[in-house]
Amino acid sequence: MILAERARVLSELQELLQDARAGDGSVVLITGPVAVGKTELAHSLAGSAEKESQLLVLRAQASASGKNRNADLLEQLTESLQSTNYWADDELPLTRRGVDRTPSRVAHEIARCSKTIPLLIVLDDLQHSDPESLDAILHLIRLSRTSRIMLVLVVAEGSQLLIPLIHAELLRAPHCWRKRLSPLSPSGVAEVVTRAFGPDVAARTVDDYYRYSGGNPLVLRALIEEQGSTSILRRVDGEPAAAEAVGELEAGQVSALAVFTSLHRGGAETMAVARGIALLGVAASVELLALVLKTDVDHVAGRVMALEEAGLLSEGRFRHPGVAEAVLSDPEFTQLQVLRYEAARVLEAEGHSRQVVARQLVASRAVTEPWTVDVLRESAVEAVSQNDWSFASKCLDLALQGQMSEADKGLLITDLLQVQWKLNPARLIKYLPECFQLQQTGHIPDLRVVAVLKLFLWHGHVDEAAEIVLDIARRGEGSEVQQQLYGFLEWARMGHPRLYKRVREANHSLLPALAESAGYELPRPVTALRTALSDENHREAAAIAEEILAAEPADSDSATSALQALLYADELLLAESWFERTMRDMEAFDSMGSRAIHYSIWAETVRRRGDLQAAERNAATALRYMAPRAWGVALGLPLGTLVAAHAARGSLEKAQEYLSWVVPRGMFLTVFGLNYLEGRGRYYLAAGQYAAAQQDFLECGELMKSWDLDIPSLVSWRVGAAEAALAQGDRREARRLIGRQLHHPRAQSPRLRGMALRVYAPLVGRHHRVAMLKEAADLLSNGIDRYQHFLALTDLSRAHRGAGDAAEAHITSQRAWRGAVRCGAERVARTLLPESARTAPVESEEPPADSQDAVQLSEAELRVAKLAAAGETNREISVKLFITVSTVEQHLTRVYRKLQVSGRADLRDCLAGRLTCG
Repeated sequence: MILAERARVLSELQELLQDARAGDGSVVLITGPVAVGKTELAHSLAGSAEKESQLLVLRAQASASGKNRNADLLEQLTESLQSTNYWADDELPLTRRGVDRTPSRVAHEIARCSKTIPLLIVLDDLQHSDPESLDAILHLIRLSRTSRIMLVLVVAEGSQLLIPLIHAELLRAPHCWRKRLSPLSPSGVAEVVTRAFGPDVAARTVDDYYRYSGGNPLVLRALIEEQGSTSILRRVDGEPAAAEAVGELEAGQVSALAVFTSLHRGGAETMAVARGIALLGVAASVELLALVLKTDVDHVAGRVMALEEAGLLSEGRFRHPGVAEAVLSDPEFTQLQVLRYEAARVLEAEGHSRQVVARQLVASRAVTEPWTVDVLRESAVEAVSQNDWSFASKCLDLALQGQMSEADKGLLITDLLQVQWKLNPARLIKYLPECFQLQQTGHIPDLRVVAVLKLFLWHGHVDEAAEIVLDIARRGEGSEVQQQLYGFLEWARMGHPRLYKRVREANHSLLPALAESAGYELPRPVTALRTALSDENHREAAAIAEEILAAEPADSDSATSALQALLYADELLLAESWFERTMRDMEAFDSMGSRAIHYSIWAETVRRRGDLQAAERNAATALRYMAPRAWGVALGLPLGTLVAAHAARGSLEKAQEYLSWVVPRGMFLTVFGLNYLEGRGRYYLAAGQYAAAQQDFLECGELMKSWDLDIPSLVSWRVGAAEAALAQGDRREARRLIGRQLHHPRAQSPRLRGMALRVYAPLVGRHHRVAMLKEAADLLSNGIDRYQHFLALTDLSRAHRGAGDAAEAHITSQRAWRGAVRCGAERVARTLLPESARTAPVESEEPPADSQDAVQLSEAELRVAKLAAAGETNREISVKLFITVSTVEQHLTRVYRKLQVSGRADLRDCLAGRLTCG
């Protein structure tokens, strides 16, 4: 029991009880705020009294709900007397059937019983009692002065209006004592916590216990129980548990429920005020509460003061952080939405922030008056400026249900489309048909609709997008519109060629006219993509992309285009360095769609660098951020990466599982379809289905050539088709394909040339083969493409063996095996390099001691390093280790320096002992 700071009061009550035994009866009124331990004190007195002989304790409790009306206080008292078996039936006529039990008679009978044995009578929640019982209590108060009776009455504070006669009688009675309890003081809370957990824990947490409980005993007990049962946290010898066994205080659901229970015990009016406080949050004031609840200010002020005196509120706010949610989720709060709307109306009338008003409207799901639509639209704009896409979406979605003109609806729906694009592209599908109809009837400004055209393409609505483009072009209004339309069509030409072709077929002169009107000037992101996919000056794409990434927000479409440009320009190392920065910055944005797209591009980037495990991890993360339907035609990007990565690692079952997913038909007419076809082709190669593989790679080639995008850095389809042809014994076709690849001006990067030379090597003589494979391995080394490097070394080992150089073959085979481990292709390597696999050490789950200890990483650095090596982002590490992102970055900087590694991939190999470090 929690009886801190109650010992003195309990001692005084025990003295009064002794006086009553001697014939000097008394009445004690225990009052105070809700849940401060009134009942607990009374029953503590009764419990200690019950242990004494020659004393009888009678208890009864009234019920606010009326559940005990059939067993009112009078009946409870008479049943208690009867159950004692202290008197024979003829000595206690009150218990006989048919006896008239008037309040006066009951009181006199009880007083008569006290002549035989002293009585302690405890009556709880007296304010809820029935009139007859109250009449009997009045008689008992008068009779107790000259009887051996101590009458303890437990009443709620403010009960004077409910039981005025009782309070009036107590004021007159000289033998009446009042004991008003208050919440525990900070020192009282410290005493309780010390008793539960010991002085060390108390010193560390007592401020939190007092802040959340306000000294309210019921809430304090719940907080302690949340930390762990006191009986469990004590040692066998009864002493408090060791301080380290008790963590920091976290106010949870159990203690929130304790506060909620206390509020309910305060009565309906108290609960109404509590609901108003929970609903209004930081905007709550006595005046606003009175307006929302439609009641008197003084009445609200009295209830707020009572809750503050109970320790449940502090400065008009709930002390406990979880109480508001508990109050608002109460199933008995049936008028919640109605009250929400009323709160919004009052807040708007009182001039509060539109965001504050909008949050109440969104929760109420009501837009019954014209002003609500304006509030919601303005709040959405503000939410977007704060990167709160989720709330912006809720505001616009609700506003769309209100009454407005078609022109206003056109503006609203384009805003909603752009917000949903950031949040979850699947949600915008249902708005596309209405947006199209509004545009066709002239209710959406051209600039507005051009801004959302790419969303039509994302979900494969190419025909509607083409109609919109041609409709805008027919009007030809405004140079800004024409410039934006020119930029959009040039962007679409590189990603959605079908639209570009449709528009060109419908209006041959449109594109040249738009280009001339725009002065042939394109937006920088489009220029970056166009340069990356050109035969000439493609190296300029990197510089343009870096300018964009340095200037634009991480979640912007411009940043996405810049990262794509780095990927297509084969600037993979540069792209990977930017991904770490943009994903760190992305934590500040509530944009799941942007995160998903960035992760998918990152996944393909690291796959092309041969980090297969990272590719799988990033692509899987991308699919977790967005469900399949949300991806639209872009689903081919993460799926193609996953299929290719699993196939390269020898996980054909996993690859096949992803290939079983249903994909949009329109996907195959976009660059994302190329990624999917390449991944599927890689799976077919690994599975030995060479004809199917060749068909997929050749289909990639036909599409790319028809789109005028035959760029090897987009998809190296000739390399894949040559591998398939070679596997089928068609050396002539393989030679033709790989020859064209090697002479292509955009296939001269170390990665692309190394891949082509590796495939070309079997087509040359044995003596030239070794030299060619050495060149391929050199080009692919130093992290250019770890997977292709492993394959080149594997082929080189075989070439050495074929040339009779067993020693060099063995050395190269060992190098190939280490490369396979680093890129995650051990399963494939065990088949291709059986001898190296037999002699390879078994991989350990734990990093070898020398990989850590030799460089003397601190414990904090090692914890961060392990999580980073496991693929956690800096933000995820900060959450897991309860440190800031900045601290994570500082630790990683020191780790990289100490281990002499350049990034997460090398860090993983270093900690696993697969790479010499330090």
